[in-house]
Amino acid sequence: MAKYAVKLSKAPKGHEVPPLLTEVGAWVGKQNHGTLGWFDALSLEAIPKEWNPEKADQLRRDAFAFLHLPDGSLLVLVSPGAKAPPAVALLGSEGEARTVANSLEEFLLLWSRGETDIDDLDDEEGGSGREALATWLKEKKVKAPKAKDFDFAAWLDGDTTAPPAAQAVAVPTFVPTPVMKKLSPKVQRLASVLGRRADAPEVSDYVTGVLGKKVPLSTSENNDAVNVEAAKHGVELVFSHDILNDDFPPIPKTSKTFIPYVSFAWVRSKIGEDVLGVPWKPASEAEVTKLLGPPTGRRAGFGDGDELTVAYWEYALDTAGHVWLELSFEKFLSVTLSVKSARELMRHPDVTTGLFVGYAATRGLLDASRFQAHRELLEAIAKRKAQGSALVKQALPRGLWDDHLRNAPGLSDLAYCWFHNMDDLWITADLIKTFGKRKGPFGHDAPKLDDDTWDAVDKAAPLLDKRFAKWIAK
Repeated sequence: MAKYAVKLSKAPKGHEVPPLLTEVGAWVGKQNHGTLGWFDALSLEAIPKEWNPEKADQLRRDAFAFLHLPDGSLLVLVSPGAKAPPAVALLGSEGEARTVANSLEEFLLLWSRGETDIDDLDDEEGGSGREALATWLKEKKVKAPKAKDFDFAAWLDGDTTAPPAAQAVAVPTFVPTPVMKKLSPKVQRLASVLGRRADAPEVSDYVTGVLGKKVPLSTSENNDAVNVEAAKHGVELVFSHDILNDDFPPIPKTSKTFIPYVSFAWVRSKIGEDVLGVPWKPASEAEVTKLLGPPTGRRAGFGDGDELTVAYWEYALDTAGHVWLELSFEKFLSVTLSVKSARELMRHPDVTTGLFVGYAATRGLLDASRFQAHRELLEAIAKRKAQGSALVKQALPRGLWDDHLRNAPGLSDLAYCWFHNMDDLWITADLIKTFGKRKGPFGHDAPKLDDDTWDAVDKAAPLLDKRFAKWIAK
């Protein structure tokens, strides 16, 4: 059987090979391929300039690659400075940049436990090899040195300290509801960190102290969410800065990184407690209904098209409705916790967004309560005294969301499909039908529309009225 390819004899110019890496490389080279996970080679090379031309000099000066993953991602050893040990970081094939471990020793120990959070290394088929690695590390008395948590993404951006603006962001108030108080202790503890910033003490206490995992220190536009899975505890968390909720604005850490929030959690049976008295293996929807009452609603299951087959029960866990608990049943029970978040209609607004906003304002499709700070402008647009693009520029810095629309049954669902080319609905196709087409900035077809004038809105209105007839205010 083939062995792993290992080539660690010579470090790139300006770097030295840590003795531990040389030793473990010699051991890895004797292992059968696949027994330690899936990677192409354990070999040293300078970081390709193409990964990030702007940061190439910094990366090549302070870091080098030592492990190549099948998707083209690289694991690198990087010098954080300040006498800290070299850390292990991931350079993802899609531009991700994150810390894997604060030292080579810590990385090897995580690898031996299948806890690197890199799927190819944590693969279940590599269990036997990881046990052997754990034995080797124990024989070599390898222990992780104490080291300050290293934020690779922030380091790469040129700063590692949060600016004053980050400290000034107000933390939402979370007043528990009666349902929150009914949750079992472990589930309640988990729920209590939802919506909190990654740098909050209670988040660190839970993620590190209870789950034994690391808190993601930052996210970025290339990597806007980081999952932290603690399978043994029945918990998987999502950290993200991109929550579409005005009470959870992005918090800049550096010019290109953010301090994330705990935005979502899956709760699984290994947590060791039921949720609101519902067993983890209910026999039927009827059993759940007997315990919780009628479902809050139904939605389509995966692969079921538009058929509403999945029953779900929702509960607010704080009086402001920031954090929600959901139980759903479709053959088995699913339990999630989440921060209330809208769905994105258009992240980067353009002229078509302005045209739709102008149209929607005149048809009563917008939720006026979402624009209190721009009430006069919204009224002016509704009276055709200002263009929709003015509201987009002033009130929608993070784009148009479905909760900017009226809370009317089915409206946000149709709008979401229309903006995202789903269910044979598409804003671009409708506007091309109205205005004709031309090549867009990325080579795709786009409508011939340069300004969201009222003449343009009037031209599009007959077709849009057909799309939104059910919800147009009379």
